[in-house]
Amino acid sequence: MFANDAMHANRTYSIQGEPYTLLNRLGHGSFGSVWRARSQNGEYVAVKIVDFSRARFYIGISERAHYFSNETRIMSRLRSETESIVTMYAHEFNPRYGAGFIAMELGDESLIDRVRVLHHVNLRTGSLEDYIPAKDRQNIWIQLVNIVLALQRQGVVHRDLKPANLLFFGPNLKAVDFGTSQEESAGYHHQQKTGGTRPYSAPECFSGRVPITSKADIWSIGAILYYITYGRRPIYETSQPPYGAFPTRSQAVQDVLYQCLQRNPNRRPDHQWLVQHPLTNSMTVF
Repeated sequence: MFANDAMHANRTYSIQGEPYTLLNRLGHGSFGSVWRARSQNGEYVAVKIVDFSRARFYIGISERAHYFSNETRIMSRLRSETESIVTMYAHEFNPRYGAGFIAMELGDESLIDRVRVLHHVNLRTGSLEDYIPAKDRQNIWIQLVNIVLALQRQGVVHRDLKPANLLFFGPNLKAVDFGTSQEESAGYHHQQKTGGTRPYSAPECFSGRVPITSKADIWSIGAILYYITYGRRPIYETSQPPYGAFPTRSQAVQDVLYQCLQRNPNRRPDHQWLVQHPLTNSMTVF
């Protein structure tokens, strides 16, 4: 039933005893879909639905069940990090529908949409510098650092930080989608899951040969900084500018990109380096 949007719209589902009415679909992916919904008290929320009823996109039912269980466990662990991580209100597996439901706070705007607007601002002002204004880039960067700090405090590695998994909630940028995340204490074992989104996920997420630590998320925010600087993904998986583009004039940004986009995780900076870097802690706009 979940393949048909029309059968979702205006239907009410109970999640841990609270009714939520689905209004319109906001997006969908390999594991399910996300809907704008209304709670019983009239508050607008987001509801994520993970369909267990059939295998799709080469993803089996057992893997979908693991994804749902993992996401709800990780989000519960991150519940105190409200400024940098999306807040989960309720979750429940409903055998009647063969689906898992997660109710969470509703974002205002994706990072992708915000960057598109900021790029148009640059075009209107005739700026020939980087893809978005330097002040906005620095503000986004500082919030990206806050996100990886929040993850590290709780011992979580997101593994799939990318523009599509970052939303603005008012002025705050927050991370969403924790289905492929893991506890950092999980360490390395020969059955370590691989996968992610190239080139935003770190190289070790695909190799299966080295432990995946919080250094993987440092790669990811470096790749996102590259995206908001050049308007393109770092397809070379280095700090090298896109073909035909000049390097950014910001030496601070160049430094962060070079350090974060190291294929060897041991050569990437640690979280304290990020906090102390001028791009993060200086009042000067770079």
